[in-house]
Amino acid sequence: MYGWAGAVLWVDLTAGKISKRPLERQLAEDYLGGRGINSRLLFQLVQPGTDGLSPENVLIFGNGPVVGTIAPSCCKLTVSAMSPLTGILGDANVGGEFPPVLRWAGYDHIVVTGRAPEPVYLWIDDDRVALRPARHLWGKDTWQTLRAIREELGDPTLEVLSIGQAGENLVRFACIISKLHRAAGRTGMGAVMGSKNLKAVAVRGSGSVRVARPREFVEHVRELTRRIQHNPFYSTFSTYGTSSLMQATSLSGTMVVRNWQQSGEFRGIDQVNHEVLARDYYTKSVACFACPMHCSHHFEVKEGPFAGEKGGGMEYGAGGYFGPLFDNPYTPSLFKCLNLLNQYGMDSMDTAAALAAAFEWYEQGLIGPADTDGLELRWGNYEAIIELLHRVARRQGLGHLLAEGPLNAAKEIGRGAEKVLSHAKGLCWAGDDYRVMKGSALAAATSTRGGDLERGLPAAEYFGMSPEESLRRYGTESASLPTSYDKAGIVYLCEAVATAADCLQVCKFNTEYFNQEMGLQEMATLFSLATGVELDREGLIQAADRVYNVERAFLVREGITRADDHLKGRWGEEPVPSGPYQGERIDPEKFEGMLDEYYRLRGWDPATGIPTRATLERLGLKEVADQLEAMGKGAR
Repeated sequence: MYGWAGAVLWVDLTAGKISKRPLERQLAEDYLGGRGINSRLLFQLVQPGTDGLSPENVLIFGNGPVVGTIAPSCCKLTVSAMSPLTGILGDANVGGEFPPVLRWAGYDHIVVTGRAPEPVYLWIDDDRVALRPARHLWGKDTWQTLRAIREELGDPTLEVLSIGQAGENLVRFACIISKLHRAAGRTGMGAVMGSKNLKAVAVRGSGSVRVARPREFVEHVRELTRRIQHNPFYSTFSTYGTSSLMQATSLSGTMVVRNWQQSGEFRGIDQVNHEVLARDYYTKSVACFACPMHCSHHFEVKEGPFAGEKGGGMEYGAGGYFGPLFDNPYTPSLFKCLNLLNQYGMDSMDTAAALAAAFEWYEQGLIGPADTDGLELRWGNYEAIIELLHRVARRQGLGHLLAEGPLNAAKEIGRGAEKVLSHAKGLCWAGDDYRVMKGSALAAATSTRGGDLERGLPAAEYFGMSPEESLRRYGTESASLPTSYDKAGIVYLCEAVATAADCLQVCKFNTEYFNQEMGLQEMATLFSLATGVELDREGLIQAADRVYNVERAFLVREGITRADDHLKGRWGEEPVPSGPYQGERIDPEKFEGMLDEYYRLRGWDPATGIPTRATLERLGLKEVADQLEAMGKGAR
């Protein structure tokens, strides 16, 4: 095979057995790679109702067919399983150097089943693959684990994915860390690793990736790289990374403060904006493999109580979530929070959502000093944020409850505690305000993993777009008008871009998903030149549709219907409280109309949100339709 390595590694942790199986060509051509193949395998291998922390759950690591080549930003890996946080499809995406090295070792995917009787880590050295004891690593954080494995195997260049204490303690939003700060963050994939007693995956590869048409491939890569480097966003993102979005969000009036109790400009933005971070804290910029963007940055705190704190990856996530969300303008504390998240292995979004909810519950009197062991959860109290973060990772005191996830914690507390959350299908959001941006609201509500925008960001709502360009791309002039409900078609196309990128494992930052240069046709050409399988823009959209419908069918098996395709908690019930969009809200009637149009484009039943048999059969998914019908969940 060209492009694909042609091999899947199957690891049975219960039996301690490892086998190498061929990647089925039809599966590869239909689902492309990465997230697509992961989702199809997960639908086949995981039974409805499976507990995300049980041995019956299946954990899949998936590469793309252009990863490991010189193609720009093709450096990602998707990790998939039944989510222990949401109880539906879970996956997360990580970049860096691990994905290409896994390709060079000769594998497209790793399928992990069962549970090891004792902690282990998986060691992949080309064709030499083994499970090694990890009892001596249990209890170490991710940074310590990386150093220990490299020392044990005598190679300081090994690539490692590992969990920290949060994953070991089954924190339901634990994540998986590569090196110091690359994270497969959302939906609790680190907890799944912990439940399987799998501490880490280490890899060394000496092979390469064969492409079908190398001369044309190189020419296409050169042109894509040139266009990326001449894009207006290139200079900003290379210099500042996603931290540049904090000031933009504040100025646009969509930044949320004090757990969404305020919206608009953050009073401390002058202390945490991208220019301050770059001037006072960043020490160098770094890139993932084969990426011209180098949007990540190493940092050092030089003074104050956190002097000497060093690390990498200060992004909009950690800065926005642990700054404005807590009304916390003390910048050095953000770096401390970021390092703790990376060391413990916890998703920044869900951690922030859980902690911010606790702060508001404390403010409302739903919890008190007896529940917090005397910790004062007051807005701006960064010491309390840091201490509570420790307690969540260790499952101590109130942290034990929060480790179950924000929604589960709210249900346990009761008395209306859920109202302070902003979520869809149990996955919380802690960033900008979707009540303003109606396309983003629809994308979050219909996302197949829950309430975020990694499935389909309508970027024009954030970065603007001329009416002419909007009409050319989406058939409507309203793409950049945040409060317009004319967004169903835009969201559908944005989901196609995101799905295609996740299947090829292209970083979305350099794709049309982020108003960048790599659109659907460019990705289709890249795929065709690498694999030798001819694919155009429409063919890529169809493949993305196939993946999205398999994922939707997975959700349908778990009981998801139209009623779940809505924003819940504060998102759905309250208007924007302040700022330039004060009073803006999700209009129920207009949102339902937008959802109707979205279902029409998807070919889903308008009453239930279930893919129709005609849609599934058109995409070659007859057996999926048969299974849903046998369960009494089919749609004609």
